[in-house]
Amino acid sequence: MNEIPQLSEAFAQVLQEAREEARVSQHELARRVNCARSFISFLETRTHLPSLNAFLVLCSALDLPAAEVLRRLENRLAFLQQAAEAEKQANAPGGEGPAMR
Repeated sequence: MNEIPQLSEAFAQVLQEAREEARVSQHELARRVNCARSFISFLETRTHLPSLNAFLVLCSALDLPAAEVLRRLENRLAFLQQAAEAEKQANAPGGEGPAMR
């Protein structure tokens, strides 16, 4: 199965933002979902993607509907993919090259 580029990065950003909005530490979130704090850290540092079960448990622990988290994830993923495409075009032969400051 094909992988979606930037999915881990998008999920990591969305999870961390949702956790911070809920004013919950990694340790507290791990306690709520009954996992090691390192698992939350792995998710937030793009090392792992959660299983569907873990995703739903995380959403519940953050008191966010899964549909809302997926909406945020789709928006972030679209943004990251557009940024990557723009960078690719800028660095392509005949492209504008890196932005000058």
